[in-house]
Amino acid sequence: MADQKDSQQAPAPPEAAAPPSAVPPPEDWQEFPSRFARLFFGALTLLVLYYSYEIIKPYLVDIFLALVLYFTARPLYQALTRLLFGMRALASFLTCLLLALVILLPLFTLVSIIANQALEFSAWVSRGLESGALWQYLTGRVAAVKELLQRLNLPLPPEQFKLEDVVKTVLTSASVFIYTNAVSLLKGFTTFLLDLALVLFVAFFLFLQGDDFIEEIKKLSPLDPRHNEEILAEMEATIKATLWSTVVVAFIQGALGGLGFYLTGVPQAAFWGTVMIPASVIPVVGAALIWVPAVGYLIFQGAWTKAAGLALYFIIFVGSIDNLLKPWLMKGTRPTPAIFIMFSILGGISYFGVIGFIIGPLILSFLLSLLNIYRLTILEAQAAPALQGGPPAPPKEPARQPAGRPGDSNR
Repeated sequence: MADQKDSQQAPAPPEAAAPPSAVPPPEDWQEFPSRFARLFFGALTLLVLYYSYEIIKPYLVDIFLALVLYFTARPLYQALTRLLFGMRALASFLTCLLLALVILLPLFTLVSIIANQALEFSAWVSRGLESGALWQYLTGRVAAVKELLQRLNLPLPPEQFKLEDVVKTVLTSASVFIYTNAVSLLKGFTTFLLDLALVLFVAFFLFLQGDDFIEEIKKLSPLDPRHNEEILAEMEATIKATLWSTVVVAFIQGALGGLGFYLTGVPQAAFWGTVMIPASVIPVVGAALIWVPAVGYLIFQGAWTKAAGLALYFIIFVGSIDNLLKPWLMKGTRPTPAIFIMFSILGGISYFGVIGFIIGPLILSFLLSLLNIYRLTILEAQAAPALQGGPPAPPKEPARQPAGRPGDSNR
């Protein structure tokens, strides 16, 4: 009986298991029995990818803009889905409708203001040049500038340099340029509406199936799942922060700039306030490209008090919008040196066009995410054994306790 009891309490021999550090053997390419089959499959895949790219190439910008709207307005879509008791199609339609209103209403207003004031400026210059009133005004202004230069003991332009002719040529060319581009702006508005309809159409389906699409992309990635999540989270945060911090701040600065121009008597205040919106996107310089010449115009008019007030208004009030609101909107993104952001925006605009002010920072964030993954998975993993004085010790297997009563340990 004792032998039978001991045999029941004796621990079973441990099973032979591979050490934890062993790497499983690579999979056999059973569906590709030969090397030629693998090469043929790879070449066929690349060929199909190339022609797929050529097919969607004309619509890549529209697809990217739809992704931007998807990441930005997804919280609104989710809130509408809960409010409508899970009717996702209706929530997606209402989200796209609200996005269209948010985009089109300010755009219609701005386009009408730009076109009207540009045409008025062109007509005013043409009438002034024909009647001679504008030329008399410019002659008086040029004489005042020469008198100021003489009082300050500054050199005058050479006699062969006719400032009047230069000013007249510049005004005439500017008038024709503004008139031509104002008409082109109105003609191109129809094309913009068609592109916007396509963007909203793609965004409608992204709201419905975007999460499933992203999950399928993750399955195709050979990276670690946590690295995929890091890259996607960084890109989503960059899109949101870039859009909100850039577009919102630019529109606020443009509106405040137009108000400042109107209060100080700068002509075509709404037009120059609208021009300030894209100028505000340019790093470092920004809105100063517009308001500094406006201050110079007021000084040229002799309105020194208004010029000083406008300069202080932009430096203290409008400048604080950029310094206070933008960091708050950029919360949650990776801290990046301003010089890198500047070059990413400028390079993106020069290569991709206007949409580059989002694509440039997005590519920069993607690069920083890849460098961070490289640092964590390769550099620090290689440096850890060196800091510990040798290769890492293999993990110890836990001690196996024999089955039985605690008092049987002396057997």
